[in-house]
Amino acid sequence: MRSIANMTTQLFKVPLAEVLTDAKHGAHTHFELITVTVELADGSQGTGYTYTGGRGGHAIKAMIEHDFTPALVGSDGADVEGIHDFNQWHVHYVGRGGIASFAISAIDIALWDIRCKGAGQPLWKLAGGVENTCKAYCGGIDLSFPLEKLLATCVVTSPGA
Repeated sequence: MRSIANMTTQLFKVPLAEVLTDAKHGAHTHFELITVTVELADGSQGTGYTYTGGRGGHAIKAMIEHDFTPALVGSDGADVEGIHDFNQWHVHYVGRGGIASFAISAIDIALWDIRCKGAGQPLWKLAGGVENTCKAYCGGIDLSFPLEKLLATCVVTSPGA
């Protein structure tokens, strides 16, 4: 068993080059980046992350440090799926979404990082993917951009492309 020996969590405030504003959340002057590094007893490490639109990062960091870390030290770090399931039920009474989901996702990513490094494969290959690229949506319609800036973010592709 490759047991979890330690988990270290950090919170970073990442300033934005411009203030982003939307109708529901107001002005965003920065993002918060929360990282968690999981270290196994054999010395292998993986780092995961999550982020916020500038609020809630302290709560996510606290949940990882106070609720998940003490419960996971000693667990089998190779059991990514089992740890994910445990984490979901560990905080079930207080969170099935929101802060809990952000915290759990950072831990998941750290464990997958360890698994991928151990296998010598990137995640997309380890998960059965056949290509390392995919189409992605680039939105901005809810950010109160002026029309010219919104149009400049659009990429037109032909059907089936």
